[in-house]
Amino acid sequence: MIHIPEGYFPMGADTPEENPLHFIYTSAYFIDKYEVSNAQYKEFMTAKNHPAPKFWNDKRFNQPEQAVVGVSWHDAAAYAAWKGNRLPTEAEWEKAARGKEGLTYPWGNKPDNIANLANIRGRHRNAPAVVDSFTAGASPYGVLNMAGNVAEWCLDWFDRDYYNHSPEMNPEGPAKPVRAMKVLRGGSWLDNLDNVKTFRRL
Repeated sequence: MIHIPEGYFPMGADTPEENPLHFIYTSAYFIDKYEVSNAQYKEFMTAKNHPAPKFWNDKRFNQPEQAVVGVSWHDAAAYAAWKGNRLPTEAEWEKAARGKEGLTYPWGNKPDNIANLANIRGRHRNAPAVVDSFTAGASPYGVLNMAGNVAEWCLDWFDRDYYNHSPEMNPEGPAKPVRAMKVLRGGSWLDNLDNVKTFRRL
């Protein structure tokens, strides 16, 4: 895991579902350097007798070091608890992705195809990459694949207006859902550069 220091960072953007741009303080925390691989998820399934996710038997998606796909929010939360952790909040995920400088992409502010995502013509790779791929696209803290590859679940309920009244320190999302939707971040190998921006909420 990678240590993310305490302090402020700019969260959000001047876009319909990410506004307003505001400064948030987080306490120090740790976040996984890599996405969860199929091999790691298999250990969890075996230990907890947990059912397999969608696509588990699809050869395009089930290689041991590929990032696991087809995982529901409840699956992801159960895996994190089994590891003695929890899912990151939106604020924690975004800070780890964009750093205190508030980068547009984990690697900087310029669009680039140094991640597993659709290229400028909309073409994309056929599957998720192994979890230690695309090191040139690492975040300022060294976290990999926070843009593209597979989308990542956050702890929070989704609320379009949450940023207008969220606390300044360690926000954890709405106490009650406006609609029963959780937050996904980072986009996947099927997404374009717009959907993998560090502030994009899905």
